[in-house]
Amino acid sequence: MKYYKIKRKTRFPELGRIASSAEGKNVPEKEYFYRIGKREIIENTPIFDYFVLKSFDKEKYWEWALFDVHGFIGVGSIMCGWYISDKLKTLLENFRIAPKYHFYETRLLYKEEKFKYWIFQFPVDGFDNYNYEKSEYFIDNQRVLGIKTAEEYNEYDYKIWKETKKNIEWGKTVLVDKFDIVDTWQGDILCSERLKQAIEENGITGFEFFEIDYEVVAE
Repeated sequence: MKYYKIKRKTRFPELGRIASSAEGKNVPEKEYFYRIGKREIIENTPIFDYFVLKSFDKEKYWEWALFDVHGFIGVGSIMCGWYISDKLKTLLENFRIAPKYHFYETRLLYKEEKFKYWIFQFPVDGFDNYNYEKSEYFIDNQRVLGIKTAEEYNEYDYKIWKETKKNIEWGKTVLVDKFDIVDTWQGDILCSERLKQAIEENGITGFEFFEIDYEVVAE
């Protein structure tokens, strides 16, 4: 399975614009946002009504474009994941998205009309899908061995950074199971080639894709 780096497209230099993000200050139940940001999956939440679009650009440009995916800003910016349209949610449900994830229904007020949008909460425990013994990662070109779990890797990574200020370099990532969205220790979000194709073929807006320079293998 081939993977690509997937990112929200945030800058449009040809237009002199930046993408706006979802601001949840008008949502009465804002106390849920902190728990979602802590990767707690919460069932039976109310409809979060309503978000608006906002950016660091001039206010008159906040609603210059509506995409199928936005980030978060201000109240709610603690949440991990994406703010997605109903169209994108429907598409994602046809794929093996991730080991754990959740959708929270919201309303987005855009140009005086309300749209159904969703908080797509991910990744949740994504690093548990790694085979750490078979994956290949290095410090100063020396392969690191003996790590078996995400907790052991995280402790070792912190220790190396604290002592040397060096980052672990990944050469090969081995996944235990095949999913169409993958969270990486490098900070990248990856998507499978078939999900990339579906996003492009269905005219989903707001993403851009990049080749990756490391190997990803799903067992």
